Amino acid sequence: MSVTVNLSLDEVAQIQRFTELENESEAVTKAAREFLRVMQLRELKAASGNVAYQDLGEAMETLELRERRLNR
Repeated sequence: MSVTVNLSLDEVAQIQRFTELENESEAVTKAAREFLRVMQLRELKAASGNVAYQDLGEAMETLELRERRLNR
């Protein structure tokens, strides 16, 4: 997929320097993918601590026992 992005020469130069790629298109592609990766990690980090694993374990055990009884 092609996308047009308007960046200044300085912004492109910075992206090329950070990605260590000379080709502008490859550098911008790598930067965009890295941005997505970092954002996904941030979302994952924000979700940690918000999941109640203790209660989940008890609920799973109850469901498993119920399924065993039904499958007999």
